[in-house]
Amino acid sequence: MAGWDDGDFQDEIRSHLAMAERDRIESGSDPETAFYATRKEFGNVTLTTEAARRVWTPRWLESVLDTLSDVRQAIRSLAKSPSFSLIVISVLTIGISLNATVFAVLKGLLVTPLPGVAHSGDLRVVMRETPGGRLLHLSYPDFKFLRDHDTAFSSLMGTMFRLEQYRIGRGAGSRPLSVEFVTGNYFQTLGVRAALGRTFVFPDETAPGRHPIAVLGHGLWQHDFASDPAIVGRTIEINRTPLTVVGVADAAFHGTVPAYDVEVFIPIPMLTEVGAPEISGDRSWNDVGANRHDGLLVAHGFLKPGVTAAEAANATDAIWTALAPERGADEQRERLHILRFWQSPIGPQTYLLPVLSTLSPMGSLVLLIVCANISGLVLARGISRRGDIATRQALGASRSRIVRLLLVETLVLVVPGTLVGLLAAQRFLALFLFYVDRLAAPQRMFFPVELDAITLGFAALIAILCAVVFGLLPALQTSRLNVAAVIKQDGSTRTGPRGRLRSLLVAAQVAVSLVLLVGAGLVGRGLEAASRVDPGFDDRRVIVAGLDLQQHRYTEESGRAFYRDLLEHMRSGGGFDAATLATYPPLAFIDTPTARVTIDGHAAQRGEELVARFNQIGSDYFRTLGIRLAAGRPFDDRDSETAMPSLIVNRTFAERFWRTPTAAIGKRVHIDGSDWRIIVGVAEDVKYIRLNEPPQLYYYLPLPQAYRSAVNLYARANTNVSAAIANVRARISTLDPDLAVDIVQPLSDARDVALIGYRTAAMMLFIFGATGMLLAAMGTYGLVSYTVLQQTREIGIRIALGATRVAVVRAFVGGGVRMAAIGALVGFIAAVTLTRLLGDTLFGVSLTDPRSFVQALAIVMGGVLLATVVPAWRATRTDPTIAIRHQ
Repeated sequence: MAGWDDGDFQDEIRSHLAMAERDRIESGSDPETAFYATRKEFGNVTLTTEAARRVWTPRWLESVLDTLSDVRQAIRSLAKSPSFSLIVISVLTIGISLNATVFAVLKGLLVTPLPGVAHSGDLRVVMRETPGGRLLHLSYPDFKFLRDHDTAFSSLMGTMFRLEQYRIGRGAGSRPLSVEFVTGNYFQTLGVRAALGRTFVFPDETAPGRHPIAVLGHGLWQHDFASDPAIVGRTIEINRTPLTVVGVADAAFHGTVPAYDVEVFIPIPMLTEVGAPEISGDRSWNDVGANRHDGLLVAHGFLKPGVTAAEAANATDAIWTALAPERGADEQRERLHILRFWQSPIGPQTYLLPVLSTLSPMGSLVLLIVCANISGLVLARGISRRGDIATRQALGASRSRIVRLLLVETLVLVVPGTLVGLLAAQRFLALFLFYVDRLAAPQRMFFPVELDAITLGFAALIAILCAVVFGLLPALQTSRLNVAAVIKQDGSTRTGPRGRLRSLLVAAQVAVSLVLLVGAGLVGRGLEAASRVDPGFDDRRVIVAGLDLQQHRYTEESGRAFYRDLLEHMRSGGGFDAATLATYPPLAFIDTPTARVTIDGHAAQRGEELVARFNQIGSDYFRTLGIRLAAGRPFDDRDSETAMPSLIVNRTFAERFWRTPTAAIGKRVHIDGSDWRIIVGVAEDVKYIRLNEPPQLYYYLPLPQAYRSAVNLYARANTNVSAAIANVRARISTLDPDLAVDIVQPLSDARDVALIGYRTAAMMLFIFGATGMLLAAMGTYGLVSYTVLQQTREIGIRIALGATRVAVVRAFVGGGVRMAAIGALVGFIAAVTLTRLLGDTLFGVSLTDPRSFVQALAIVMGGVLLATVVPAWRATRTDPTIAIRHQ
């Protein structure tokens, strides 16, 4: 034969058997004896066929054909159990989708935080660090010295990101946009090319004011300029400053602040031309660029090949020490700190990573439940297939062949479960991005989360691990049979080691689901506490509107006049009980600036760093926001720009240095080298940045003495909120129709933003906990159902002998409760240990909160009880006569 032909070979076997049978008959044997004797002498036809096939078929082809045969057999077998197949695929889908979603977001923040930048996860950030651990920006002279003398980095570039402080266009038709002021080597350091035109070069940084140019982000070019191919060379206006477009950044690049889509890149020397709220007075770049006290830039760079983080730290420390004589006494105690990019304090990773670092292990626990659940189902299904497996072994199939067949069945379930899980994960990610976009509007966000090759590989790895975990062990157990006993249909109800293993798997599911439910309960209780916490101000019926006069070319003098007219206009004419101005909103969620303070009569201790956050506010601020004064008076007309410098401190500030608020009145405070200021009032503490922040030093400056062009208008309405919002817009427009007002909204929305982290953690942990509980209940239900199937004969005998239904149910419930109790005990111990991971996502609740533990225990035990009672009660309806004849 030139090749293997199964039909011809079977014809030869049949011909050989027929001739041998005819020879026996001619020798005197009867036909029946000849038939059986011939086949006994020939042996197993199937094994002979396989042996012959191996001779004529290449080994690799034989393996492929065998595998395809196993796949066909697995599909036929699973098609006969559609409920089992659907449950396994559904459970696997849940586990893979949840873990792939969390992994995709984590990868986007840690591994590939900057799309368009190769190896962006290896990017390092260099900032100043104070003795108290605060991270500060570098001044431009310090950055230049570091860049010119550094030997550890392949290159160092500097960047300053600003959100919503700059506008493109003019008048009411302008809109805010995100801007990065960058050094000339910004794009070269990151390895980013231009999609159109060119990027910046060093001369763009070294010739301040001579090159009013910009590089557009690809998104801005598409949305605002309709992808105009002739955009290079055109002039755009940002804060009414004309800038010539020299290029468009690569489509994959979105800037160096994760999650934010930077829309315009501008050379750092243009900072003073375009305008920066941080720079007071009419200062030129020659002044700002030479001032070591203006913290402007964050340095970024990649370490040279072979240079370790420790070596880089030593190199930068040596450079920083060389600069010490040129800095002030306080600044001489600072050092440079090198951080990994994901550790940067700039960006949403600061509050997303704590949540994700909690969800990641929780997702692993859900996956553990998935594996335990499916292992139990596969083991239980193996009981009903004992006859089929025993028949195969009796026909000559080896145990390894049976195990391979069972593993192929598992893989047949894993493939669709993985594909559906990835589709579900893609949907989850789309919902996440939609939620973020709505929250950030009108700003454009960009989260680098997608189902890329790395995420697909992670999902495939999960699927393989699941196949090994819940496929191999049940396959080994199921293939271990007493063939003779099974063929005789032994009616024994003993389940042996497989029953104990299934019980252990259910107990493990109960333990893990208890941990998840405790975590969900703790975070939920923390969310309740955060929702009830008193932020220190009353946001009911308060409307806030953001204004920036500098973007409309108001001078300081005309800006002061406009704000005086605006407050007078808001306070007259009805509709509002009070109105005021302030630079920063309460519960800002994004860290606001700090300043060094010196207390008259207080000698700073060695290593003590006196810094405080601050706000510039107008008169009537405390009444408008409902903030109580503990002592003294609020700001009023006595705190004009020509009056004695004054300030108001918070209660924490007053009690730290003068014990009581009353004692603080009249004391002097020195702020960052300015004149001494007299304390005229003490305000009660409020939540300045986040709901879970500890008490901190805080002070207020009168806006007439600390003018800022960009402020928020607050107005307490005496009408409904919707009408008040329209009223605010109308009154601003009356004073200046060309003045753009971006967002006018209730101040209560700030509370919603402050609760984002808690709500996200609570929602995800609730999903994980509910999923774990559902899977545990399914596992228990499956175990009891198959146990009932095994013990059908025993149940029939008990009922025939007079046992009541309650007694039969009690027997099964007792077994289920014992499994649950063991799992609950282990789960309690694990929960006490693992809930420490929730520390950053909890507020106002103890890690050992009794209510959360009791609720979780009640849900778990209730689910197990229900999953046990239902199949047990169904078993009691068995007809004793049919049950006794069952086997």
